[in-house]
Amino acid sequence: MAKRPHYGTTTKVFHWLIVALLIVQYPLGKFMPDIHRGMTPGDAMTFHISFGITILALMVLRLFWRITHPVAPARSLPAWQQRVSEAVHWLLYVLVFATTMTGWIFASERGWSISLFSAVPFPLLPTEGSLLANAIGKWHGTMEWALLLVIGAHGAAAIAHTFIFRDQIMRRMLPEKPMVVRTRNLKPEVVAIKPAQQSRAG
Repeated sequence: MAKRPHYGTTTKVFHWLIVALLIVQYPLGKFMPDIHRGMTPGDAMTFHISFGITILALMVLRLFWRITHPVAPARSLPAWQQRVSEAVHWLLYVLVFATTMTGWIFASERGWSISLFSAVPFPLLPTEGSLLANAIGKWHGTMEWALLLVIGAHGAAAIAHTFIFRDQIMRRMLPEKPMVVRTRNLKPEVVAIKPAQQSRAG
């Protein structure tokens, strides 16, 4: 499958929508009450889980779109930067999946009743009381910090390319500006064509 030279609109929508949800998700996770066994998830917990499920669904769709619509790395980057960029992108996928799945396992192991934005009941994984699930669920916080660290490195690289290297890398993921053709100051030119006889006489 041939790789496209630029990211399309669908990829950009997935990217920035997930970024927006993560910006909400991290502060929301810090405002949640103390978590303990037997507790009933409150509004903050419900929204935190709901955003996590939404991010997971969007990442699955984005991964499918990435596989079916591959994009070539920027030609302006050295080969080693292309490899690092590709590795970081796949690491972000892995960490988002790991973070959301460990959170789902964490909630399921405690037998919490989960609903998507307090409207749609969401199924629990069959892990209630499992020692393995309990151990995996405890990695949720670690995965959150690892994901935040990689996101920070990814964002720092984008800022460096924009303000230090001053290349066009960041623009690959920004909305395209429509081309505007200015015609207000254009004046038509009239060219006088002399008849053939007059041109010979002159």
